[in-house]
Amino acid sequence: MDLKQFDLNLLLLFDKLYQYRSVSKAAESLYLSQSAFSHGLARLRKRLDDPLFIRVNNQMQATERAEQLAQYVKQALPLLELGLG
Repeated sequence: MDLKQFDLNLLLLFDKLYQYRSVSKAAESLYLSQSAFSHGLARLRKRLDDPLFIRVNNQMQATERAEQLAQYVKQALPLLELGLG
């Protein structure tokens, strides 16, 4: 994957949705509308060719691909924040 063409903000969306398992709560935590958040999630899903999260009983359940990705995102985001100071 070419990172030059990848919007790293989408990883923030992913991380918050993984944390909250709710689009509305994740969007609120990033000060985004649900519509903007959903649009970003759609872009990430298309880019990674995976649904990443499936709605199950009013909660977003992570797919296997999302579970794998979460491990890397959990490590990468704090490093980026530290590096950008």
